Amino acid sequence: MKGTYRVGILIVVATLVGSTMLCAVAPTAAKPRAATDLSENPFALESFRFENEAGKRVTQDDLTRNVWIAAFIFTRCPLSCPKISSKLAELQPRLAGSGVKIVSISVDPEFDTPKILADYARRFHADSARWMFLTGPQRETYDLIQNRFKLPVQPVPPGDRREGVEAVSHSARLALVDRGNKVIGVFESDDPDAIDSLVVRARQRDASWMPTLNAGLNATCGILLLLGWGAIRRRYYRGHAALMTLCVAASTLFLGCYLAYHYQVKGSVPFRGAGVIRLVYLSILLSHTILAIAVVPLVIIALRRAIGKRFVEHARITKVLFPIWLYVSITGVVVYWMLYQMPISASATPL
Repeated sequence: MKGTYRVGILIVVATLVGSTMLCAVAPTAAKPRAATDLSENPFALESFRFENEAGKRVTQDDLTRNVWIAAFIFTRCPLSCPKISSKLAELQPRLAGSGVKIVSISVDPEFDTPKILADYARRFHADSARWMFLTGPQRETYDLIQNRFKLPVQPVPPGDRREGVEAVSHSARLALVDRGNKVIGVFESDDPDAIDSLVVRARQRDASWMPTLNAGLNATCGILLLLGWGAIRRRYYRGHAALMTLCVAASTLFLGCYLAYHYQVKGSVPFRGAGVIRLVYLSILLSHTILAIAVVPLVIIALRRAIGKRFVEHARITKVLFPIWLYVSITGVVVYWMLYQMPISASATPL
C-alpha cells in the first residue's frame, strides 16, 4: 500500500502492541470454577428410554435436538436433592427465551413413579415446557449415569443407613448435554460461579449458530473491503460505491447479530486456552474491540463526506479507516476461530 495508509497502519500496530503489553502485565488467568469442560472429548449418551412425570415415554430422540441440563435426584432424598432442585428452579427464569431444557433423572426409580415425580415437580414449581422428571428401570438408569455420564451412583446398604445418610449415594453435579446427546461439561450445583458458567455455556450452545454467522459477516466485510479498495485503485467509482455500501450493510447486520447473540447468552464465553496462547487471544481480542469501536465514527464521517461529494476529504479519512476496518474484520474471524474452533489439548479443561 502507498504511504498514505501509514497513519491507519500505525494506529493498528500501536493498538495491538499496547493491548499485548496491557494483557501481559494484567492478571489474565480465569477464575477457577468448579466445572469441567468436555467439549473436546464429549461423552456420548447413545440410547436411553424413560417415562416422564406425565407417564409418557421419553427417549434419546426426544432430546437430541435440544441443549439440556441433567440432574440426578430422588424424591425421598432429605439433604442434597432439595438443594439441587431448588437451584434448578432458580435456573428456569435464567433460561427464559432459550430452548434449553432441564432434565431431572431419578436415582430411586423403584419408588419414584411418574405420579410421585409429578407431585415433586409441583413442589418446585417446575414448568413442564422447560423442566421434565424422568424415571426408568434401575439397571438402565445406573448404567446411563455411571458409564455414559461417568458420574457415581449406588444404593447405600440398609445396614449403613445411619441418620443423615441418604438411601442412594449419587453425584450432586449438573451435566450439560449438547445437541446430539453429548455431555460437554459438568458443574458443581453448590458453586455459584459454576452455576453462572453453566447458564452462559448452555445459552451459548443453544445459539451456537450465531457466532458462525457473525464470523461469516466479518469475513464478508473483509472481502468487500479488499474488492472496494481494488475498485477505487482502478478508478471504478460506481463499483467502489456499490461494494462499500454492501460492506456497511454487512457491518450493520453483524452489529445487530452480535448484540442479539450476547443478549441471548447473557454473558461472555470464556477462552479455554492457557499460557502464551491465552495472552495471544486476549491481545487480539482487546485490540479488535478497541478498533471496532473506533471504526463506527470513522465510517459515519466517511459516509457523510461521500454523500456530500466531498471526495478529497472522503479519501483522506478512508486512508486512515481502511487498515483499521480491515484489521477488525480479519481479527473478528480469528477471535471466532480461537474461541470456538481451535483445538485444546486437554481433554477435561477447567472452565
